[in-house]
Amino acid sequence: MKFQQPGTVVAELWCQDFHKSLTFYTEILGFSIGQHKEGSTHAYLMMGSSQIMISNYDHRGTWETGPFENPLGRGINFSFFVDDVQSVYNMHILKNIKPFVDLFTVWYWRPDGMAKHKEFAILDPDGYMLRFSECIDRRPIKPSDEDHMYEY
Repeated sequence: MKFQQPGTVVAELWCQDFHKSLTFYTEILGFSIGQHKEGSTHAYLMMGSSQIMISNYDHRGTWETGPFENPLGRGINFSFFVDDVQSVYNMHILKNIKPFVDLFTVWYWRPDGMAKHKEFAILDPDGYMLRFSECIDRRPIKPSDEDHMYEY
């Protein structure tokens, strides 16, 4: 896999305990390490075609937009599209990771039609919301699709 393909967004998540976060992402969630130098508190991680970076917070006044306090990443969630969300969900439950948002089904508007997703969300050690989602159906947009269609 190539890193940073044109048009790709790669989120960098600051963490309070790099080693705890690295263990969580690799040993619990199953991300692989794309780049990490021994002794460094920065890593490039991959899961399928998804890519993120994690880095220990180092206050230098360069990138901070506000106070660095828990939970981090308020107002944002990161979606990881997977082939079998039920298996990913089951794996999290077996590892005693409590979902922040339990498994549910929802219809989303897309530019080319409606997409039915099955998804759930967890929080990482710093409070970042990680959403795992699988597209399970698609259909054209109908006039009755004025609002999102949720199925719980």
